[in-house]
Amino acid sequence: MVLLSIYILIGPLAWLGLLVLLLIGRSRMMRLRQKAYPLPERLPKVTVIIPAKDEAERIEQCVRSVLAMDFASFDVIAIDDRSRDNTGQILDRLEPEAKGRLRVVHVAPDALPAGWLGKCNALFVGSRAATQSDWLLFVDSDVIVQQDALRATLALAAHRKYDVLTILTRLECDSFLERMMLPLCAGLWSVMFRISLTNDDNGETAAANGQFFLVRRTAYEAVGGHAAVRDQIVEDVELMRLLKSRGFRTRFMFGSHLAATKMHSTLRQMFHGWGRIFSGTARRETAPILLATTFLIVAGFSVYPALFYGIVRIVRVGDGIWLLAGVCHWLLMMLFLAMIYRGSGNRARYMHLFPVSASLLVAFLAYSLRLCRTGRVTWRGTQFSAGAPTATN
Repeated sequence: MVLLSIYILIGPLAWLGLLVLLLIGRSRMMRLRQKAYPLPERLPKVTVIIPAKDEAERIEQCVRSVLAMDFASFDVIAIDDRSRDNTGQILDRLEPEAKGRLRVVHVAPDALPAGWLGKCNALFVGSRAATQSDWLLFVDSDVIVQQDALRATLALAAHRKYDVLTILTRLECDSFLERMMLPLCAGLWSVMFRISLTNDDNGETAAANGQFFLVRRTAYEAVGGHAAVRDQIVEDVELMRLLKSRGFRTRFMFGSHLAATKMHSTLRQMFHGWGRIFSGTARRETAPILLATTFLIVAGFSVYPALFYGIVRIVRVGDGIWLLAGVCHWLLMMLFLAMIYRGSGNRARYMHLFPVSASLLVAFLAYSLRLCRTGRVTWRGTQFSAGAPTATN
């Protein structure tokens, strides 16, 4: 009975808790899907800022999708951030085609200031070039936006008087590995760090997705912009935390119908990419979140021996309590995973590969714990130390 109680605690009850957290979180983040809001009578000016480093494969699609948005008052600044491929040449070719709506800024290879990470510097450079804008929209170069993306998000933010609005985008998954792993990693990240609490004005918890990050210029400048998070490996999360701590209204919404993102394709990219995201969001002082999540995922494997043992006990002694507990555990896991995969715009059938995907996920989390311990992160061939949030007046 003691063993059964332990199993129920770390199995069915733990996954029931995860499912409840997921359902509550989703209910707080559906406003963009529930209602279309009217735009203000006087359209504010928006500048879209796109940082790009060695993104030749995707940058043209991204820029063209942004320029095609059906909003009458916006321009685009694309930052060629020390690219070694032909990203800069592609942007230069697109600039005259945009007829004044696109400006290209090149960051020279030796122009990265000391103490800055490259993306933070590129975003800050772009923000300094946007001198006449009421709002700034930061869009990653691997994102494709829909025509109504800016109109829908700005209308909501203006109508509800939000200062910052970020969205979860749809994950574009082409390979088997991407379809199996990326939705699981993204979904677990959202539950681990309780991203829906970003929408609670009375709490301190905040998170963000820098793939699509809309912010009032006055709020951005009040906290020092990206200069305040210049050495942070998850600058989007840290900037959102800083904005919320200063009293600005922050929101995180589902927006898979408004934008799509192409993330990590290979196993190596996933290790480094998700290691950076998990460890950077957790910060070194909150690494126990990663440890607890790793334990929970490992404990999920107990469903399989529990089901087998339950079948054996029914056959031998007619006792079905173990089988009932195992079935409840399995159903709760599958329901949770199905919501995770479908929520990212992917098929739920990959939930049945949990023994494989969870094993890789545990490896990602273990790597993240190591990064939390050492503070050394490798990303895009560059190794650097993860710093603490920087105070900026």
